[in-house]
Amino acid sequence: MNIALVRPSVFIMVFLSLYAATIGYSQEAVREWTDSTGRFKITGSLLEVTDGNAMIKNSDGKTLRIPIARLSKQDQAFLNGGDNPFEMVGDAPSIDSSAPSSTGVNAAVWATPQAVNWDDANQFTSMAGVQWQVPDSDGELGWEPQRAALTKKSTFHEHVQPLAINVQSKRAVVGNTVSFAVPKPLTRLSLVDLVSGKSVHSDSVEGHMRPLALLDNGSSVLMVGCSDDRGGYEKKSELQLWRFDGKKIVRSASWTPYAQDKDRGRADAEVLDAEVVNSSRVLTMSDKGHLVLWDLSNRKPIWHARLSERNFAMKLSVDRKLLAVFDEKTLMVLNPETAEILGSTALASNTPTGWCRVAWSPSGKRILLTSIADVRVMDTKTGQWAFEFTLPGGPVATKALSFPDEKFALLDSRLLVDLESKIQVCEYRGASQIETLGGTSFIAVQSDAGGVLVPAKFPHPAALKMLAKAQEDPSLFLLHPGVAVSIDVSGVSNQYQAAVRQGLEKSVATSGYTLNDSSPIQIMASISGPKQEAVGYIAAGSYIVNKYTSAVKLQWNGKSLWSTSGSNVPGVLMTKRGQTMQEALDEAGKAPNTSMFAGLHFPEFMQKPSENQAAGNRSQALMSSQFTLQGLVDSQ
Repeated sequence: MNIALVRPSVFIMVFLSLYAATIGYSQEAVREWTDSTGRFKITGSLLEVTDGNAMIKNSDGKTLRIPIARLSKQDQAFLNGGDNPFEMVGDAPSIDSSAPSSTGVNAAVWATPQAVNWDDANQFTSMAGVQWQVPDSDGELGWEPQRAALTKKSTFHEHVQPLAINVQSKRAVVGNTVSFAVPKPLTRLSLVDLVSGKSVHSDSVEGHMRPLALLDNGSSVLMVGCSDDRGGYEKKSELQLWRFDGKKIVRSASWTPYAQDKDRGRADAEVLDAEVVNSSRVLTMSDKGHLVLWDLSNRKPIWHARLSERNFAMKLSVDRKLLAVFDEKTLMVLNPETAEILGSTALASNTPTGWCRVAWSPSGKRILLTSIADVRVMDTKTGQWAFEFTLPGGPVATKALSFPDEKFALLDSRLLVDLESKIQVCEYRGASQIETLGGTSFIAVQSDAGGVLVPAKFPHPAALKMLAKAQEDPSLFLLHPGVAVSIDVSGVSNQYQAAVRQGLEKSVATSGYTLNDSSPIQIMASISGPKQEAVGYIAAGSYIVNKYTSAVKLQWNGKSLWSTSGSNVPGVLMTKRGQTMQEALDEAGKAPNTSMFAGLHFPEFMQKPSENQAAGNRSQALMSSQFTLQGLVDSQ
């Protein structure tokens, strides 16, 4: 078991809001301060604690600085304990007065360049096969969010970025950016109190950034750049802290946490994602799979993990007690504070992975994992897969993944799938962004006419009703268990037809279909090639191979329902002793890949495609629903 030990934080972090800033102290806290020798005393109030110093405003209004280590033990004890005495200086956002107060941004701290010394942090290493001993996690919000109005789009080209929601402060940030058809890129943030449904809208500011996370103080937002090297604005490797000060935004300087990331080379790594662990610690993930727990008061890493550079994902549980991490082929649950592995399971070694995402169920007892077209659900108590299946088509969750109900998955904020029957129930359209936490989905809808942030539950009643009707009446489906299909291998040369047909018959039986040569539902196979192509392998150069392409499609009355393809070119090339790379490829290029026909998983349920279905619309959902400013509009 790998355990990353956490070093004790500086004691001031017990009360210090994230990113120590210009913070006012309550009038009741004016007190006498004494140095460690007892010779020097002043009367004043604490303004700020930063970089190990206390900034104190005396009775003359002057600001004095003293290292905390040189204060008396009584003063140090005062700083280390008791209720948080800080309050915001300046105009508070016009939100519910019971909401948490905001803290400021110490721009001077972020203005100082700081290189990261990764040797200061404990390094975590992925490990499969750790016995599952995952503690209970509370997945419910525990409070009732309200609908909130948003401003309309400022221009046609403005779009909503992924939502940043903080369950501790019960607030959300909606970020809008526009960089096309404007003189300069603009970013606009809206801070929403989810309990009262009230919102504060800031003015647009010049910059090209999106929100990564809303911090626990409820007013500071961790932002990341959206520009590339040619854009001239904040790059995807840059972080800033933006604070709401009334209806204004106060910005810090930029910080690049993954500058020339050690062991990964190339340029600065981009920051993809962030999760708030507590008031002083935040997890970030880079585009090179570098996962880090930061103490943001000093911008130092506590522990870090160098995951696969391509196939990785992370998600913190709603109560922040557990961290789900997927690394190449291993799903793990960690203690986010210590990086202790509480359970882990590896997929089969030959399982391809890509476009990986993870999500927690409302109960906190299941983890949803998607990779390419595969959907899996892990029971965190037993360490066993509760569901495993493959959906037809390509990658299923390239942009977003939600687990809104114990029995349903929401893929790409669009397609609702019943995990038990694998039925694609409803296609939701019109949402600018959807973020799901604890069984509640927050749906942002924004248009030229206005905007709204709505809490909702998936599936909605009409979808459940349609699912029940469909399961009672299989005639609603063109494809379903027991349906008869025919096989057509005329697109395969004679020498391979027998092997292809035999493989397809096996896949048909596995999928629950029956065979009938007169069925209008056809499984059509083809093999094309060989065609000489250049292929490359990492650190091994380029080679020429004879490429065969094997393809299968399901067709009904001339309409293509589903298709897949593969080739004989190996993704990972294994050479025999004494064999060169080119010799191994020459051997692979002698024949097409016929084994793929025996390992296909055809759709379990699929509706008949409608006559007016738009070209390129691959969804086979039972129904569709449109999000509007007025509500959800269903169609079938």
